[in-house]
Amino acid sequence: MTNLELDPSEMKPRRVSPIAIVVGLGIVALGAGAILMGLKTSGQKMSVEQRVDEQKNTFVLPEKDQLPRWRGWAGATGGDDELREESLRQLALLGDSEGISLATLALATPSHKVRGTAAQALAHYGKPAATAIPALSKALENADAADKPQITWSLVALGDTKIFGAALDLYRSGELTNVERLEGGRAFDPMKLARLVSVDELATRADDPSAAVRQLVAIILSEKPDKKHTDVLIKLVADTDVAVAREAASGLGRIADEKARGPLVAALSKADQDSRQKFLEALRDGIGGVGLVLALDTVVPEPEQRNWFQHKQLFELIHLLADPRAGDALVSWLERAKPSEHWKAEAGIALAEIGDARGAKYLGPRMIIAPEKLYNSSKFWESNKGGHLSRGDEQRTVAARMLADLAVLAPDKSAELRGYAEAAVMQWSTDRPQPHANGLRFLAAVKSKAVLEPLRKWAFPTDKLPPEGGQPPMPSAWETAHSALRYIGWMRDEPSKSKLLDQFGRKKDGKMDITQAGLEGAGLAMLGMVLRGVTVGASQGLSQWGPDAGKEVPAKLMEFIEDRLWHEEAREEACAALGFVADNDTMKKVAEKVGKFAANKEPKDQFIGACYAVTLTRNPASAAVPMMVELLDPKLDVVVRTVIGWAIGAAGLKDHPAAAEKLFKMLDDNELRNAAALALILGGNTDQAARAVASYARPDSQMALESLKDSYFRAFGYWSDRDLDRGNLYRWVENAEALHRVKLGGAPQEWARQLLRRQFDNLDFDNGPHSETRVVLRHRLYLAAKSGPPEARRSAMRTLKFMGAQGTLMALKDEPGETGELAEKAFHQLLNPATSAGDQIKSIAGANKDEASK
Repeated sequence: MTNLELDPSEMKPRRVSPIAIVVGLGIVALGAGAILMGLKTSGQKMSVEQRVDEQKNTFVLPEKDQLPRWRGWAGATGGDDELREESLRQLALLGDSEGISLATLALATPSHKVRGTAAQALAHYGKPAATAIPALSKALENADAADKPQITWSLVALGDTKIFGAALDLYRSGELTNVERLEGGRAFDPMKLARLVSVDELATRADDPSAAVRQLVAIILSEKPDKKHTDVLIKLVADTDVAVAREAASGLGRIADEKARGPLVAALSKADQDSRQKFLEALRDGIGGVGLVLALDTVVPEPEQRNWFQHKQLFELIHLLADPRAGDALVSWLERAKPSEHWKAEAGIALAEIGDARGAKYLGPRMIIAPEKLYNSSKFWESNKGGHLSRGDEQRTVAARMLADLAVLAPDKSAELRGYAEAAVMQWSTDRPQPHANGLRFLAAVKSKAVLEPLRKWAFPTDKLPPEGGQPPMPSAWETAHSALRYIGWMRDEPSKSKLLDQFGRKKDGKMDITQAGLEGAGLAMLGMVLRGVTVGASQGLSQWGPDAGKEVPAKLMEFIEDRLWHEEAREEACAALGFVADNDTMKKVAEKVGKFAANKEPKDQFIGACYAVTLTRNPASAAVPMMVELLDPKLDVVVRTVIGWAIGAAGLKDHPAAAEKLFKMLDDNELRNAAALALILGGNTDQAARAVASYARPDSQMALESLKDSYFRAFGYWSDRDLDRGNLYRWVENAEALHRVKLGGAPQEWARQLLRRQFDNLDFDNGPHSETRVVLRHRLYLAAKSGPPEARRSAMRTLKFMGAQGTLMALKDEPGETGELAEKAFHQLLNPATSAGDQIKSIAGANKDEASK
């Protein structure tokens, strides 16, 4: 839904009829421990410092030990109201069933603020809290502005049909839509209010004098429109209030017959620029991609400039939404409207973004049209933020990337994709001074035979290496080789395997130092960077090849990794490759090598230990977790400790409770705390992650916390398809969300989800072997949420919401049963996000959006 624009009026909410309250036996028989602790704290008003200390000392405890404390404060009568509110909130966020009885009991407190929080908590529990309806109704009798909206919304959320009239009055005044969810973000959901009465009854309120009510009617009739309400929606789409009209537009778009289409097209056609944008946003949030494609028919044919901008406006919305349901509508529009090559390609990109292989049909032809032939430099509107389109090649670059994503998503359709685009992408690749990586990625993924011979020449140039003392620029053949080596490995070209391994022997002088330090001032910079490039490329090629690369490969890589005179970045890439080619026996050796080298005092040996720890992040070895925890030592370089923390986090702590306890003890050591905290946040469960962050409540922890944030952010500089397969990605999202419950100095810890979201935003581009772009990951999550086992469905849904996949959630809303219900809840939360408590990541390099875009 779009955010409601309300027309507050002078109408006051009607009082609910008094209902005798019956306090359930669950309250009477409330746990003795909670009652006793409540009595002890009764009458104690705390200072801010005392309250913060109590919370700090509670957050560091395991959840099972936190609960009695929160219950005690939640049950305290006459105690500290703010601590009681926080306790009610924590119990609900932790899903504690006893919190329902305690929140119900709190409705009888004199404090309206506490009662408001108790009502929010009960709404958060949902159906299990329906037993609180009598107590909520009783509390409503003498509620005031501090708690009336929350109590009313809680009754709506729990399905009390008697509250509809009073709720509608509060909606009219604008008070109901200001109620927040317990975890933040707007609670009001029009569909929950609508479920209290019949749709037909709501339709009779289409003439209500309040624009807010007419808007509500339009929203509800548009959610699942019935043709019998077409006339009502036609009346509403012509409403003088644009907020009402745009919501009705969604309903008419869904009905989609000629009677409904005419008024919709008319409303869009006559709307001014600002109103049109709002109409389109309503179609996006109400119908989804199909509604936006429908609006393409309302684009004016003339003047040409306006035609361009209206097309651009719509396709920007279509791209951002990425609604899987829009495929048929896009293909129908393409075949019917016969758009220009530019807009045909935009539609093809939109199809690819939702994993629809039909997009290749429209992208292939675009790949052979040069920009100067498609765009007219005298038409200034044919531009984007990078300048005039005739002077760049952005659309073909994006099209190649989308073709590659389709090839990764649908290997079973490789032949179809080759038929549509292989020749065109080959022509685009060979017409350039250097082949573009996006083109090579597509051709390698579809196993193109046409590219194989050129790829061999690009990967293994016959040009001489730069001489010692050679000056820039780097020879283009060696620049191309770096990329081509990766894709020859993706092709699994057997004749090239030995040549891939030969790259690690290109430094003929075994004593030549081409480490980063060795390249400074020794006249080896150009030669060293070429050698670094080909070995990085060869490692990536072997990564793409995978475990079938051959038994000799791991040994070759380990020999290279332990050569202290090769460039560090090349050796790190070899460590990453080792994780993708090694078998179980080799991984055991890797774990041993982490211990052997990391424990050495020599920095170069410690680097090798950290490098092998990178291998364990690519191919996590659960059995190595206890050993890696034991390795954490203050004497290790901080970088080594950090990488070991990442490796433990990738392997997970689920099967290692003793190792987790050792990590908690390390939190008291200033040298080890960040590495230990990283391991717990990345590898632990929500309880362990939250406790680790809570330990940073000490006054001297601010600098350590900022360092932790930076290490956490860099931990997600790369993740692979295996991280989704193993459930790592789900754990990271769940833990990032869980940290918001922890308060340090009274402030919710939002930095983890802020930083992780930034890394999700960085997924537009391929990031190395086995990495996943946003398109690929979103599609895999869509399939998991749609048809995976129950727990995977819930985790995938949570992750889709986290990454802002609105179109995917809208498609999942149409699914029956629990899937549809979960998607509806996630969709509402996505459109009504919690208000941030402030920027907690501004000090983290690369995490600032403005900085990252420079």
